[in-house]
Amino acid sequence: MKFQVISSGSGGNITYIESDKTRILLDAGITLKEFSKRVDIDLSTIDAIVITHDHGDHTGSLMPFLHKTNAVLYINKDVLEYLVKQKHFDFSGIKVQYIENNKKYLINDITIFTMELSHDAVNCNGFIFSSGKESLAYVTDTGLVPLVYMKLLSKVDTLIIEANHDIEMLNESNRPWFLKQRILSFKGHLSNITCGEVLNKLLEEKKISQVVLAHLSQECNKEEIAIDTVMSLIEGDYLPKFVIAKQFEALDLMDVLVKNNEN
Repeated sequence: MKFQVISSGSGGNITYIESDKTRILLDAGITLKEFSKRVDIDLSTIDAIVITHDHGDHTGSLMPFLHKTNAVLYINKDVLEYLVKQKHFDFSGIKVQYIENNKKYLINDITIFTMELSHDAVNCNGFIFSSGKESLAYVTDTGLVPLVYMKLLSKVDTLIIEANHDIEMLNESNRPWFLKQRILSFKGHLSNITCGEVLNKLLEEKKISQVVLAHLSQECNKEEIAIDTVMSLIEGDYLPKFVIAKQFEALDLMDVLVKNNEN
């Protein structure tokens, strides 16, 4: 498998995943125009669009992407109904596959496993994408990583995980108190510290070869602070390759399996 984080953050999220037989978009939070500026992906070849949750930075351009592709929409039923009732989305003529928490679904040669995350959304899913012996996990928009998934996550090849904010920067920001409380809560976003603590446990298995830090706050985080904080909390001698996803530019198309020779 290969993947490409095209946009990551509160300004919009979308990630591309491909295998030999399958092409998937995870979320649709930036415009078609911005998408085409960043990557040269033929949308007519997309097999599925998978949605994590209902927030606008993940679904804001869902309808244009659905109409531009012939993709099947994989979405939680409660999320779809919310988008219809509250956002007036019209899914007429769209092929829909409802997804439930803690279930597996097969999209050609890619299996997806749905994880139930903790976020202030109607429903929020993280995912593990598997094809052959390769696996990619996506865990963002959650205030915590449920213990029930830790063993599964420790065995993936590539992990995309949220490092949303530096706690001190958030507290010192001009954001209203209620928003700070929301972000810091168990229904909010992973801080750099929590991300580092989670990774410290996951890397004990010495299996994850690549980590992508994602959904960094533009106002309350910096790339160097995120990576320094995360690295300071990893106690073992095993380190994967680290990459930081960006809000305003796409990462390169990368292999899920990356040999960790340098570390």
